[in-house]
Amino acid sequence: MICPYCKKDNSVRHGTRKNKCGWVKINLCKSCNRHFSKRNGFENMRTKPEIIIAALDLRAKGMSFGKIVAHLEDNYDCKVTRATILYWQNKFGKMIENFTKQFSLPQSENCHADEVFLRIKPAKKDEFIYYWDCIDYDTKAIVGEYLSIARTDEFAIEFMKDINSNLGEPPINMHTDNSWDYPPAIKYVFKKKTNHIHFPAWKKKFKNNPIERYHNTLKENYKTMRRLGNFNSAKNYLTFFKNYYNFLRRHKSLNWHTPAEIAGWGKWNWGTLIKSKIIFIKFANHN
Repeated sequence: MICPYCKKDNSVRHGTRKNKCGWVKINLCKSCNRHFSKRNGFENMRTKPEIIIAALDLRAKGMSFGKIVAHLEDNYDCKVTRATILYWQNKFGKMIENFTKQFSLPQSENCHADEVFLRIKPAKKDEFIYYWDCIDYDTKAIVGEYLSIARTDEFAIEFMKDINSNLGEPPINMHTDNSWDYPPAIKYVFKKKTNHIHFPAWKKKFKNNPIERYHNTLKENYKTMRRLGNFNSAKNYLTFFKNYYNFLRRHKSLNWHTPAEIAGWGKWNWGTLIKSKIIFIKFANHN
């Protein structure tokens, strides 16, 4: 194992110790003579990893904080607060995002983009935030997202830039509705490399079903929250849900595979995503 202090792989087993999560194996680095334990992504956590994973999974599947707290107490005899569940969501959501952003599609033949408006608690009755998102038709992977306080050309351009940064090559076809935000943004970012296909939503030949299906899944969870806390908490949750959708959620249209499997990014679960983030950092530091 690579020592987290001196970054050398000259360590041996040196007993065990017990913490609140159970017994942990200890290693001794012969180079710097310091002790360390295996960093699996859950270090310094007071709760067992399997309980944290259960809470993250229930949160991603749309269960409210209160119901998650009750579930953990009933099934694991673990008493935590709603704030603890939110802390886990933000902490591990950022860890997973930092790891998964290295994956990208080489190109998308058909991208479907749209936006959905959401409410945050401090906002007034007629005030919304706008979540722009884009899905690849073949893999059903979310390849772009952007959160804004308004729907303008400037924010549409930032959204298209995010899509462009997540693809190796510009998409061949970009499907949108007939909103006036998209044509100048697509032309500005992709030039003439992308064919923009757009029709009014009321026309039968307009097909933007893939992204609308994602919005339905997102709204199922959004209803249990009633409103999102604030702009930053909304951004954290939407990124957390995006990674769950891309790497962990199985799709009937994909023969019960995840978008990550279809895209060639591998098969994952909560534990391997969190653990791989730590391994990825170690490997980068070691090199």
